[in-house]
Amino acid sequence: PELIQPNKVFVVEGLHPIYDEKARSQLDLSIYIDIVNDVKFAWKVQRDVAERGWTEEQVQQDIQKRLPDFAAYVDPQKKDADVILRYEPSDQGLPYLKVKLIQKKGGAFPMVTLKNELKLTGSKPGAVLKQYDEDWFGSPATVVEMDGEIDMDNMAEQVAEIEKNLEGLNGKSPSELTDAMLKLKSSPGSQNGTGLLQAIIAMKIRETYDKLTA
Repeated sequence: PELIQPNKVFVVEGLHPIYDEKARSQLDLSIYIDIVNDVKFAWKVQRDVAERGWTEEQVQQDIQKRLPDFAAYVDPQKKDADVILRYEPSDQGLPYLKVKLIQKKGGAFPMVTLKNELKLTGSKPGAVLKQYDEDWFGSPATVVEMDGEIDMDNMAEQVAEIEKNLEGLNGKSPSELTDAMLKLKSSPGSQNGTGLLQAIIAMKIRETYDKLTA
């Protein structure tokens, strides 16, 4: 037998990390990645056709086969998460994305808000960032949404504009988000809400960690 000493941080990840109420109650912060079916299918087709040689019909059959278990055991967890990163098709259609940071009010996730709606131009399709309130399975939530893509030729200026319009980010410096995004400029999703909102979540996880371990 091996004696495992407790640590300050314990990370649980996988398909069912917050399904069980008793396990869920022991977590300081929970995050759910919510990908709607249209986006999930487009991503899976892109991967499986290229890497596995599948047809689109085979991909669809594989998704349909997994849907009952997903609907029963995975999807219900999103109502209990503190923060949800949701992927939808852009208003301009796929492959562009609309990515939402859904934050429960009064929850464990330190709230980030947007001062003003932003419209970024320079390359197709451009990007729109907005904030609004909504009901998330009975819980009031604040949503920061990014639809479309920033202009990668003007990435520094556009991300800096976004950063200046965010409240509650609590970065280590006024340009921490911009600096982090520029370092990851070549990474997949850095041009849309994937990279931006994941970076924001990472900063807020650090904030939560600092408070818990102070």
